[in-house]
Amino acid sequence: MKKSKREEIVFHSANKLFNIVLDIESYPEYIPWCTKMVVNEKNNNEIYADMFVKYKFILTQKFGSYVKFNKNELKIQTSYIEGPLKDLKTNWEFEEISKNKSKIIFEVNFEFKNFIHQKLAETFYPLVENKMIESFKKRADNLLD
Repeated sequence: MKKSKREEIVFHSANKLFNIVLDIESYPEYIPWCTKMVVNEKNNNEIYADMFVKYKFILTQKFGSYVKFNKNELKIQTSYIEGPLKDLKTNWEFEEISKNKSKIIFEVNFEFKNFIHQKLAETFYPLVENKMIESFKKRADNLLD
C-alpha cells in the first residue's frame, strides 16, 4: 500500500479551505482528471459519492467513496467503497494559524487490485498529488481573493 503525508501552508482561513475541499460537487470544474461527481446521499456529517475519473489513454473509471466530515474539528475522511482500487483512504485536516493563514495536512493511502497498476501509480503519484494540491490552492485563490 502506498502512503503519503503532506503539509502545506496556505494563506486563507482554515474554515474556508475546509468548505472548498468538502464541496465535492464542484471538483469537475477544477480537478483536471475528474469528469463528473455524483452525490448519492448526503446528511449532516457524511456523503456517499461517485467520482468519475479520466486519465490519458485510460477509459473513464468510477470511484465510489464514503466521506465523513466534522465541521467543528475541520477534518474530512474518505473511505473507498468501489472501483479499480483495492483500497483508498484520505484524511484532510485544516489548522488555523492566523486569520488568513492555515496549515493543511493531507494523508492518502491507496492500493490497486492490479500489481502493475500499483507500480505505475506509485511512480506517478507525486505528480498527481502535486497537481491535486495545486488545483485546490488555485481554487481557493480564485474564490477567496
